[in-house]
Amino acid sequence: MQITLETLRNLLRNTFGRNSFIASFVTSIQPSPQCSTASINQDGELQYNPSFVQQHVQSESDLFCLLVHELLHPMFGHFVYTHGKLENIAADSIINSCITQVFGDWSDNGSLFRMYYRKTGLQGILRPESDMNYSRYAEMYRNLYPETKTTISISTGEVIRSLKVLADESQQADVTLLGSHGNNSGNNSPIKADTLSRIADNLHEVVKKQCSQHAGSNNQLSRFLLEVLDKHRTLKKTLLEQFTTKQKLDKFKGLINQSHLTVSPIPITPSKRDLVLLAAEHTPFHFHNQMQRPRIVDKGLAIYLDVSGSVQEHLPKIVGILQSLRTNLTSIYLFSNQVVEVPFADLLKGHIETTYGTDFDCVAESILNRDFDKAIVITDGYASMCAHNLEQLQKRSVKTLTILFGESRVITDWDVLGDVVQLDEVIV
Repeated sequence: MQITLETLRNLLRNTFGRNSFIASFVTSIQPSPQCSTASINQDGELQYNPSFVQQHVQSESDLFCLLVHELLHPMFGHFVYTHGKLENIAADSIINSCITQVFGDWSDNGSLFRMYYRKTGLQGILRPESDMNYSRYAEMYRNLYPETKTTISISTGEVIRSLKVLADESQQADVTLLGSHGNNSGNNSPIKADTLSRIADNLHEVVKKQCSQHAGSNNQLSRFLLEVLDKHRTLKKTLLEQFTTKQKLDKFKGLINQSHLTVSPIPITPSKRDLVLLAAEHTPFHFHNQMQRPRIVDKGLAIYLDVSGSVQEHLPKIVGILQSLRTNLTSIYLFSNQVVEVPFADLLKGHIETTYGTDFDCVAESILNRDFDKAIVITDGYASMCAHNLEQLQKRSVKTLTILFGESRVITDWDVLGDVVQLDEVIV
């Protein structure tokens, strides 16, 4: 099959929508013998090995498998803490399973994977319809490709741990993986976070639609993939900018108008002194005009993140969404029944301090003590605030944005101080 930019874009538009960002993201296609299979970089340049494509990519379904596999690599990247062969095999096994079952119609049930990998051994976990009944990988394979519509409990981390026990080095050497895996020359520039966010949002919309149309094991994989994609979506920047505060300095920038005087023979915006002289019928030789000059100042976000025991299962998703702020946010406030300010970089590394209980009084007192005029509270809503603290916040005219996650839909304490929204409503 000959791969052209027009062929690829038409395929992507037919599957992900006529106006899909993914279709426009791919900017060029280049054959490259140095590339083992295929890879795509931050500029949307797709490189492929001509021999690999000629031998294995025979249809649009195969091409779909190849491209979506490469797009999902950075989406799953946060699960892989090292870049060893087993870690890459584990990530690929999850990706191939998702493409085969969630995008079954478009991928022809993983046609490329069935053609490229053998049915047995370690290669067997990387494809559907493998012969694994008497294999050491049989149990793992049943989780990746369940025969019945049962609940799936599988993650990249679980596959990695299992492979470290089950796979030997000779089997690892026998596996040539699809995609770049960070070792293809010339085309392995990492995709930028904002671009990943737009790709994730495009995929999220399609997967969510697929999830509503199917049930059983396919639906379980869809939900798993949605959780992965959510970690690359970001909070709306325009919304965050409304809650920056000069009482906390991060690396956010804000514009303020600063007064200054200019001298001119024309009264543009005359000063009070000039107005007094004019009223006394004395025309000044020069007018002192009061002008407004825009100036960029540093501001920050006072974000309070609920880390109580009831929210532990949601934290990976939330931290993934917040990581888009890593270049702007220097610290964040974690709360359970006390508030702890931690470097934002520590949160992204998984360092969380919690007392497991929850109350909003500690947040209110922190806002009042630090004299914040604005704050963002991210919580599951299962806590309360005393009337005195709520009254003090209102008296100070504190403006808050409360972002709810989990099962909660109504919150009665913060709604009098500002908007209360669902997490899915404020991410892009």
